[in-house]
Amino acid sequence: MTVVARVQPRAVRATLKHRKSADKLSAGEVKRLRETIKAAQKISDNRGYHFYAGWHGVPFDYCWHHHPLFLPWHRAYLYFFELSLQQIDSEVTLPWWDWSALADIPKPFRSGALGSAPIKPFTNVKRAGWPSTTFREPGPKPGIPPLPYKSFYGWAQEAPSFTTFNERITQVHDAIHVWTGGTMSDPAWAAYDPLFWAHHCMVDRAWRIWQHNHPNANPPASYLDQPLRPRAITVREVLDVKQLGYDYSQSSASVSGNR
Repeated sequence: MTVVARVQPRAVRATLKHRKSADKLSAGEVKRLRETIKAAQKISDNRGYHFYAGWHGVPFDYCWHHHPLFLPWHRAYLYFFELSLQQIDSEVTLPWWDWSALADIPKPFRSGALGSAPIKPFTNVKRAGWPSTTFREPGPKPGIPPLPYKSFYGWAQEAPSFTTFNERITQVHDAIHVWTGGTMSDPAWAAYDPLFWAHHCMVDRAWRIWQHNHPNANPPASYLDQPLRPRAITVREVLDVKQLGYDYSQSSASVSGNR
C-alpha cells in the first residue's frame, strides 16, 4: 500500500521592516531612498516607478476614493510599490509624512529625486496637455487651513467604527492633497510625485493605529474577500500589516512567513 503524506512547509521567521517618519530619516537613509527612487524612475517596464504611479490615475485608474475600499486598496498599493523598490535596495522602506506634527513638507522631499519628478505614463497613447514633470504649490487654500493637522488627526482617531474612521481620514487625506497643490491636487497625476507615497504612508499609519485601538473593527464583511485590483490580494489579506512584513513602530520584531 502506498501512503501519501502531505508535508507542511516549515515556518520561517522573517524580520519585520519598519517604516519611519520622513523627518527622522538619517542622511544615509535619505540618500538610499533618493537613489532607489531615481533608479526606479529609469526602469521602463512593469517593475518601474511609472508603472506603479499609473495604477492610481493615468493610465490605469485602479484606485478607490470615498469608498470602503479606500484604505485597503491604498495599503495594498503601498505594499506592492515598496516591494518593487526593495528589488532595487532591500533595505529601503517608505517613510511617512507626519502632517499631524509638521507645518511643512518634510525636508527630504523638498529637493532632488524626492522633490520634482518626471511623469512618464506607462502607455503608448500620449495626449496633448499631459504634464511632463510634477510640481507643488504648498500652503493654505480656501477652506484648507495651514498645517499641522493634529486636531483633525485626533478627530479621525476618535471614530467609533471603520466606516466612520474611513470617512474622517478620507477628509483629512483630501485636505493634504489640496494643501500641497500642484500635481498632488490632481488624482490623475498625484502618484507621480514622490511625496504622494509619504502622505499615503501617514494615512496607512493612522489606520494601523486606529486598528490597534479597535481590534476586529474591520471593513464591512461584504468587502473582505474582494480582490484589490490589479493584483489578486484581498481586503482580508491586508488587514494585518505585520503579515505584510512591515509596521510603523520603532522596535525590532519578526513575523511568520516569507517576505
